[in-house]
Amino acid sequence: MLNGNLEAFWRSRLSKKDPVARIGYALWVTDTAKLKHAIQSGDTNFWNNKGFTYWEFMARSTVVNLATGLERGGFRGTFSQMRAKIKDVGIEVANQHISFVTHDYDNGNIGEVKGLLSLKQMADYHHIAFKLFNIPNHFYGGTWLNNVPDEAEFTLYGELYCHDCDSAVGYKGANQ
Repeated sequence: MLNGNLEAFWRSRLSKKDPVARIGYALWVTDTAKLKHAIQSGDTNFWNNKGFTYWEFMARSTVVNLATGLERGGFRGTFSQMRAKIKDVGIEVANQHISFVTHDYDNGNIGEVKGLLSLKQMADYHHIAFKLFNIPNHFYGGTWLNNVPDEAEFTLYGELYCHDCDSAVGYKGANQ
């Protein structure tokens, strides 16, 4: 389904108005002109009335946080090796996204919209993916403040990247 093409995957999620696709596509697009076009030709409400500069910044800061998380988790490598490892993490995150969306859609008892994830669901699948790469939970993926409860963080800055996520009503955690 994914075949390692993260740009195509997140572009397909954009077409479905998947909220997390904004940052996913911004992260993995191979040409910033494509991102600019997607934003300028898209629904401004979907993009939270934020332009190209905002989403490019969000993507760049995410890459830096992810690289730092990999290093904190013990990964050491050249620049090329780091890029390859970041892509490996990206593929795992995308696979977890697929799994969580499928579960949400099939169960229909989470949140208000089938297949639309909450901030908590997204944080959980990032944490699952990160664990495979020894990345601490608080790097990249919605829960940056290590000693602050996730729900407080979502309230504090969840709107920065997901103003239109589903609620977490009925969500019992990643093992649900």
